[in-house]
Amino acid sequence: MRPSRAPGPRSPFSRAVIGQTIGLLVVVGAGLFYAGYRWGLSRGARQAPAVTERAHGGSGTKRDAPAPTGDPHLDPRVVTDTTGNFLENPGFEDGSAGWKWLDWSNDWAPFDIGEGRVASGTKAAHLAVRGEPGGPPTRVFGLVQELAPTAFPTRISGRYYVERWAPGTAKKAYTQVVIIAMQPRGDLPSMQLRYVLEGVTEQPYNMSNARYVFVHRRTQPELERWIDFALDVQGDYRRLWGEVPRDGTPFRVLFEARYDDKPLDGAVTNDVWYDDLFVGLARTSP
Repeated sequence: MRPSRAPGPRSPFSRAVIGQTIGLLVVVGAGLFYAGYRWGLSRGARQAPAVTERAHGGSGTKRDAPAPTGDPHLDPRVVTDTTGNFLENPGFEDGSAGWKWLDWSNDWAPFDIGEGRVASGTKAAHLAVRGEPGGPPTRVFGLVQELAPTAFPTRISGRYYVERWAPGTAKKAYTQVVIIAMQPRGDLPSMQLRYVLEGVTEQPYNMSNARYVFVHRRTQPELERWIDFALDVQGDYRRLWGEVPRDGTPFRVLFEARYDDKPLDGAVTNDVWYDDLFVGLARTSP
C-alpha cells in the first residue's frame, strides 16, 4: 500500500485563476441584479394607475385628484356648474325630489314636505322630531344631498322655522347643518363642519373628524318666525382645519333637527322647518 502524499502548496497560477473566476462571478451577478431591478421598475411603472391633476380654485396651481371615499353609502351627484346653487330642488317646490334621509342608519328618521309653513313658494321641508317613552335615546331627523361638484362650495345658507320646541328631559336637543367632505386627513376618514343653529350652548360631542361652529348659543330657540343663516364654508374649513377641501371633493350636506341622551321614560316633541336652501359658489362669502 503506497503511503498518501501530503498536498503541496498551490502554484501562483492556480490561485490567480481562482481569483479571476470569483471576480467574474461577482460582476455577472451584479449585472443580473441590476437588470432585474430595472425590469421591476419599468413593470411597476406600467402597472401603476395614472394620477390625474386638476386646477384648484382657478389659481392655475395643480392638485392631485381626490382619493376615493371609503363610505359605502355615498352616492354623490356630479355637479358641473361653476356658479350658483348646487342643490337640486332647494325650495322643495318639487316635493322631495333630490333629497333623501339616511335610511341605512338606525338613528335616523324620515322627513316630510308640507305647506303649513313656507318661507317662499308653496312648500317647505318639515322635521317632526318625536321621541316617545321607551324609544331610542338618540334620533336624527334630516334632509340630505350628496354632491361631487367641480368646485368646492363657498357658502351654505337658507332659512329655518321652529314651530314647537318641547325637548322634555332629553339632555341635548338641537338643530344643525353639517357638511362632510370625503377628504381623508391622516387617519381620519373625512373632514366635517357642524354648524349648531339652536338648542345647545356647548359641543354635543367630541369628534376627531368634526369641528363645531355655533351660529346661536341658546337652548331655547326663537319660535314661530323664519330665521336666516349664512355659513362661510371655505373660510371655516381654512380656519378650523387649516385647509379647504380640494375642488372635486365629494361631500354630504345635512340639514338636521335631533335629540340625544333621552331618558327611557322621556318624550320629545319638536317641529322644525327648512326652506330656500343654498349650497354652492357665491360671488362674495358671508
